[in-house]
Amino acid sequence: IDSKDKKIAELKDSYLKCLADMENLRERTRKEVEHTAQFAIQKFAKDLLNTVDVLHLALTSIPAEVRNDTQNNPHFVNLYNGISLTESELLNILKKYGIEKTNPLGEKFDPNIHEAVYQANVPDKESGIVFDVQKVGYTLFGRIIRPPQVGVSS
Repeated sequence: IDSKDKKIAELKDSYLKCLADMENLRERTRKEVEHTAQFAIQKFAKDLLNTVDVLHLALTSIPAEVRNDTQNNPHFVNLYNGISLTESELLNILKKYGIEKTNPLGEKFDPNIHEAVYQANVPDKESGIVFDVQKVGYTLFGRIIRPPQVGVSS
């Protein structure tokens, strides 16, 4: 009887361990599926960021004095407003899906999250500070999908 009780205890222990392993597997699988669904749009989002850059470039190419001159340049004003609305709507949609803009101007350079494009000696900045942002960066739920391209003081 003792050997049977011992065998029953071993089988019960083995059974409980198996149940725990299965529950852990289910939880891990659930997290992986959730993670995969969350980052499924990463490639599409990364491709779309070039469009955001082009819209921003178009906005900055229109001189400030022309942007509000409805008297002499009503077409430029309308064009600027249309592009501005398109850019803001696109950024709102990206934000809705977890894509955030990162602008590290004035922050300490971190090679893990920034991409240094160049380094320059800037008299009023301490060494290792981002003083110029060539392209802003973007994150998807906190994961970097495009690092900001920056100039760093030396």
